[in-house]
Amino acid sequence: MLRDGAAWNGDASEPLASASSHYEAAIRKAVSAIDFEAAVREFRENGEFIFIPQLLPQELTDIMVEETRSFTSDEIHRIYLPWIRKAGTVGQRAIARKAPLLYALYRSPSVLELATRFSSAPLAWKNDDDAHAAALYIYRRPGDRVTFHYDDCGCEGGASYTATFGVINRTTSKVHFQLFRNAQDRAMKELYISMVPGSFVFFCGSKAYHRVTPLGPNEERVTYSFAYVREGKRLTGLRRFTENIKDAVLYFGAKAIFQRNYG
Repeated sequence: MLRDGAAWNGDASEPLASASSHYEAAIRKAVSAIDFEAAVREFRENGEFIFIPQLLPQELTDIMVEETRSFTSDEIHRIYLPWIRKAGTVGQRAIARKAPLLYALYRSPSVLELATRFSSAPLAWKNDDDAHAAALYIYRRPGDRVTFHYDDCGCEGGASYTATFGVINRTTSKVHFQLFRNAQDRAMKELYISMVPGSFVFFCGSKAYHRVTPLGPNEERVTYSFAYVREGKRLTGLRRFTENIKDAVLYFGAKAIFQRNYG
């Protein structure tokens, strides 16, 4: 098993970056199994969007579930904004402290290389102090949902990309995408996707309009999502502050306003 010797052993004295590196070989193996030419072609044909039903093997998804369940209710920030969002969130800094595999996926050179290959542009990680750089989105209560939105992260069009992995999917809830919604020369394409454990979706945040349909009784849905930005496109000044206010209202609470993520 991956955990025997290769995985992080839970020793807090071991640097998390080192612990995460133990997973990179398994992540690279999963990524390298993709038919890149066909995947890139599909991504472009869908207006910079692709869904891969099974990217990660069971061995990794089992660990993702364990790490997700390690977060207590006190560590999950719940938001209820009528008609907008009802769900829980765990931000990047908490993940970096407690979930080595999830952190390894976010910081994986293999996943970044895959994203760059899809986008055909140099991409970079967001600021390490940005809670929204990588987050768990946790739906556990009836009616948990998110309304339609774009993932532009405050950037201009085409500058931000979203990568999402399915973690837990005991639900009929789906992510509903509308592709080519504003296109003049293409009919809108609607997709209802079930984010099963190990599935992967990658898209340009300003192009794929999407929502999460409401959760039913006794259901649970968790996804792990992170963002890349085109190199040189980090937010600063008023735009960064405005984005932090949005993060505070929709995801992480008042503390997000004071994130040290202006660099």
